[in-house]
Amino acid sequence: MAEVIINAVDRNVVKKDLVLSDPNKKKEQMSGASQRIVIDTSTSLHITSSHYLSIAIDSGLIRKKFRGFDFSSKKLQDLATALSPINIRYGGTYADFLHFDPNGAESALPKHWDQEKQDLDQTFDSGFFDLPFDKEVANFTMTGRQWDNITRFCDKVGWDIMFDFNLFYWRNGYWDPANADLLLRYSAARGVKIPSFQLGNEPNAFFHNFNFSIDGDILVQDFMILKNLISKYPQYDASGLYGPDVTNLNRHESSRTYLQNFLRAGGCDAVTEISVHHYYANGRTATIKDFMDPTLLDSLLTNLDFLLNITMEVCKFHKPFRLTETSSCYGGGAPKLSDAYVAGFMWLDKLGLSAKYKVTHVFRQTFFGGSYALIDEQLNPTPDYFLSVLYKRLIEGPVFNVTTAEPNRLLRLYAHCARKGFYNYPDGALVLYYLNLANQAINFDFAQYGNDAVDVFLLTPGDAMGLMSRFVKLNGQPLVMKDSKVPDMPPKHETGDVTVAAESFGFIVIPSADIELCKRYHRS
Repeated sequence: MAEVIINAVDRNVVKKDLVLSDPNKKKEQMSGASQRIVIDTSTSLHITSSHYLSIAIDSGLIRKKFRGFDFSSKKLQDLATALSPINIRYGGTYADFLHFDPNGAESALPKHWDQEKQDLDQTFDSGFFDLPFDKEVANFTMTGRQWDNITRFCDKVGWDIMFDFNLFYWRNGYWDPANADLLLRYSAARGVKIPSFQLGNEPNAFFHNFNFSIDGDILVQDFMILKNLISKYPQYDASGLYGPDVTNLNRHESSRTYLQNFLRAGGCDAVTEISVHHYYANGRTATIKDFMDPTLLDSLLTNLDFLLNITMEVCKFHKPFRLTETSSCYGGGAPKLSDAYVAGFMWLDKLGLSAKYKVTHVFRQTFFGGSYALIDEQLNPTPDYFLSVLYKRLIEGPVFNVTTAEPNRLLRLYAHCARKGFYNYPDGALVLYYLNLANQAINFDFAQYGNDAVDVFLLTPGDAMGLMSRFVKLNGQPLVMKDSKVPDMPPKHETGDVTVAAESFGFIVIPSADIELCKRYHRS
C-alpha cells in the first residue's frame, strides 16, 4: 500500500470520499499540518484502456462542409495524431438528419451556418412533423467524397471511428436501415474500419426538441435491426453497438425513465455497452465559479450513481457503460470559459471520477467546433487540448482508490498506473493527479518513497488572464506549437517535497513505485 503525506498550507471545507464532514472542524486544522493520503495499490477499481479518453465531432460539421477543418493541414494532422490512439465519435443532433449518397451533391451551407446546433431545436418548436423529416433546414447529404475524406484522415492520424446512424428513417413503424446499408456497403468495398456504431441521439429529448417520441421498446427493436445489418458484413460483424445515448440522468427524471424502459425491453442484450451523455451546466449561464464548484463537480457522481443503479437493477449484472458525449457546458459550451484554463478542472475531474466508476470511455465534446472544442477555428490548441495530450501520454491501466484521514473538499486526487510509451516509464510506475481548487498552495511529501525522484507536470494559467487564460504553462513554461509540432512537454524532476500551486491541476509520476498490478498489466 503506497502512502503519501500532504502538508496543506490551508484547508477549507473537508469531506471524506467526496462526502462533506463537519465544517466546524476547519478551525481545528492547523496551517502546515500533515495529512496522510493512502493509495491502495493492492486492488484495482477499474482498468482504463489506451482509448479511455476519446473525442467527438458533431455531425453538423459535415453539414457545414467542414468549414475551417482542412484535412490536408499538417498542423491539424499533427494535433490529431498527438491524441492517438483514440476513438472519434461522429454523431450528435445532426446525425438524425444525415443522408448518405455516394454520388450525390453536397448540401448547400445552411442559412445560418455559424449558429450552434441548439438553434436546430427552435426550428421545430412550432409544430409536429411526420417521419421521415423532409425539412430542408435540417436534412443534409454526406457524399461519398466527404466520407472518403473523413475516413482517410482518421486512418492517417490513428483515430478509430464510432459512427452514429440517422434514426429518423422509418418504414412500417420501425427504423429503415436502407441508407445505413448503403454506407456500410460503400465502406466495406473500400476497406474502411468502423469499430463502433450508434443509432440516434438523445431519444429521451425527442418530444422536447421535435414534438414526437420514440418509445424505448421500439428503439430496442431498431437497435436489433442495426445489429442484424452489421452482422451481414464480415468487416463489421465484430463492431460494437452503443446506445441509447440518453442525457444527464442526474437532472432529468425522463432520462432515467427512458433508460429503464429501454433496458427492460431488451436493451441489456441489444447493445454492447450502455451510452449516456453528461454536461455540468448551461453554456449560456455558467460562471467561472461553476467550473471550480465542488458541488457541481460532484453532480457527475449523482449521474453515474443513477446509471450504475439502473443498469444493475434492470440488467441484473454489471453492464459496461460509456460517456459518448460530454463536456463542461451544453449548448456549445460557455464562451470564454469552456475554452479557457479553468475548464481543465471539470475535464480532469470528470476523467478521474469516471475511471473510478468503471466508465469504459469518455468522449470529449468536441475536438473541433463550439466553445468547448479542444482546438479553435484557427486550429490553435486550447488548454484542455494540452491537458488531454498529457493524460493520454501518462495514464493507462489499473485505477487505484485514494483516501485521506481528513479529506479536503477543495483537493481532489486520483491514482493510476503510468503509461509506458511516450516517457518510457518502468512497468511499475504510478501516477497521482490532482485538482487544487483552493487559493492556497499545497506541499506534497511522498514519505513512502523517501527522497526518490518524481516527475512533476504542473499546469497553471498561461498569462495574466489567470483562470480565464486561453493559454497554459507546464512547470512555468508556456506550451506553444512550433510550426505544426506539438511540444514534447517534459516533466520537472524533483526529489522530496513537491509544491503545487493554488488553483492548479497536474500530474506527479513516481517512476520507482514498483506497483505489482501495474507490472502485471503492462506485461500481460
